[in-house]
Amino acid sequence: MFKIFPAAALLAALLLASGIFGPAANAQSRDVRVGGLGIRKCVEWQQWKQQNNGEVRALALEWAAGFIAGHNVYGRNGGEPVNSVVAESAVLATLLDSYCQKNPEQRILSGVMEITQSLGGMKTQVAPKKPASPPPASENKVPRES
Repeated sequence: MFKIFPAAALLAALLLASGIFGPAANAQSRDVRVGGLGIRKCVEWQQWKQQNNGEVRALALEWAAGFIAGHNVYGRNGGEPVNSVVAESAVLATLLDSYCQKNPEQRILSGVMEITQSLGGMKTQVAPKKPASPPPASENKVPRES
């Protein structure tokens, strides 16, 4: 059984209080911001393993546990709750190792989302916001002194 550690519980509580997650019906119209170790790239996850840096990997797993807890609480299809995802830390670490080995340039968040979906969780799509297009060339001109 997956244990919720104090840091993960705190993260889940903060997510609840901040209203980051909401019903799926609002997901398309809301900006979602994700922070913490989940935004780091998989290549870093692999480096932590090679360097035997268990502390950072444990923190990343706690972040993942908080993300999954948020999914379990707020992942809904209309008014219907989705399947709760449960994974032991060792299983989650192994699945994330496999994902990151295949996708070193992806973010840990992407791996956790894919794992969550593969374990029966709701399909979630988080796409980065496209940058605003630059103003037309005529607006970029600097006025000249006469």
